[in-house]
Amino acid sequence: EAFSAYAKEIKIDQKKFSACLSGGGKAAMIEADFQEGTGLGVQGTPGFFVNGKFLPGAFPFTAFKEIIDKEIAGTGTNKLTDYSQDLQQSGFVAESKNVPVGNAAFKGAENAVVTVVEYSDFQCPFCSRAKPTVEQMLKDYAGKLKMVYKHMPLDQLHPNARKAAEASECARDQGKFWEMHDVLFDKQQEWSSLSQG
Repeated sequence: EAFSAYAKEIKIDQKKFSACLSGGGKAAMIEADFQEGTGLGVQGTPGFFVNGKFLPGAFPFTAFKEIIDKEIAGTGTNKLTDYSQDLQQSGFVAESKNVPVGNAAFKGAENAVVTVVEYSDFQCPFCSRAKPTVEQMLKDYAGKLKMVYKHMPLDQLHPNARKAAEASECARDQGKFWEMHDVLFDKQQEWSSLSQG
């Protein structure tokens, strides 16, 4: 019911949205993202890959800035010691992995110099805390950055996260993924404690 209310708020067709959500047609895609993230070594959320280099957790903008600036300047390497002490101690993995973007929702420049892939969970408090950092990256690196969103619902911790992920994809069918993304994070405390009826 909460998700239907958000659908109304972001002005999408509620009947289509409800049919999509109850039909379960997005479940396989969410699970594929989850399995992909697990295969890449993501164990918690949020997990970010900056041009394939892994930064696990909701780090401040400065951590991302260091990695992004190096990628733009062409000085990014696979050697951890080429990065600051802060990054070396953060769990950052400098060795880049091939992270497929596929047809995932994204914001920013399509053919950007830097692609950031975020594996996230709508019910995770750390993920909602990372949202302003993501917004700052998009603003400060406009035209140079592509921000990709992938689903990593941690079911044991967040029982409503998977349904929220499906809701975002149902909204995406009507061109409103990011609007639903924002509402789900902004109102996280409102819906995350509700039992599924």
